[in-house]
Amino acid sequence: MAMDLDTALLRAFVSVVRNGSINRAATLLQRTQPTVSLQIRKLEQQLGQPLLERSPRGIRLTGAGEALLPYAERLLTLTDQLVPGLGGLPASEQHRRIGIMEDFVGTRLPRVLADFASVHPGLRLSVTVGLKAELFAAMKAGELDVMVSSPLADSGLLPKPDAQFLCPLAWFAARGKALTTSTSLPLVIFSAPCSWREQTLATLNRAGQPWHIVFESASLPAIQAAVEAGLGVAAMLADTPPAHSRCVNDGSLPPLSGMPVGVYRQNGDGDPLTRRLAELFCRELGTSAALPATAV
Repeated sequence: MAMDLDTALLRAFVSVVRNGSINRAATLLQRTQPTVSLQIRKLEQQLGQPLLERSPRGIRLTGAGEALLPYAERLLTLTDQLVPGLGGLPASEQHRRIGIMEDFVGTRLPRVLADFASVHPGLRLSVTVGLKAELFAAMKAGELDVMVSSPLADSGLLPKPDAQFLCPLAWFAARGKALTTSTSLPLVIFSAPCSWREQTLATLNRAGQPWHIVFESASLPAIQAAVEAGLGVAAMLADTPPAHSRCVNDGSLPPLSGMPVGVYRQNGDGDPLTRRLAELFCRELGTSAALPATAV
């Protein structure tokens, strides 16, 4: 039998988690502390398991709470988007343009598009996938409404990101392929210019690890294919591993710093649909980023 979850209970749960305190959540929700505590207990009873652990140090998520949180946030985002008036926009305004780095197309974009389209099915979306220099140029030319990209050193007159995240990087090699670090390391790497490439090489140089490039490309699928073929090892986003690969986390290679990624909107863009698109990308990036979203 299907279970209907009360969004008021989910909102109380998410607010407590994000604020780290029932008292602070109650203040923001304009509820009393006993009311919010009761809502949490009702949600736990409905799901049949505890969601929060309470201690003198504050609130901590249980395993069940961690599993529920991203779904609760998605449900609340969809609920909040259901406001009067958005369905009546003129046809000339039923179009929003997204620019995104290729690395996030297979992981973040589908969920954002699914959630957005479920509320605004008549709105046309176009997506430009490219390198960050190309995306920043398109944004500067006014050809994009929302952009997801790592920062560009010289961004000109572009606005600061709505939020910035630090996405973890990891080393990947073909499954079953022996990796020898005592000699020169075979590298599969993104073509220059690429800050990701520079960071990878700088990390190896600082660690005194010899390396040589065996394959390079600006294409993410090409990089993934080269790793799968066993040509070498590559530094990639931790949640975009190539198929038939393994994460090299045995300490044989130096740890990688995270990759900063920002969510941008056009300067002065107060459009509610554009803002909601940006919020959805912030939510998706925040669920697995090494650092939480920070307003900039």
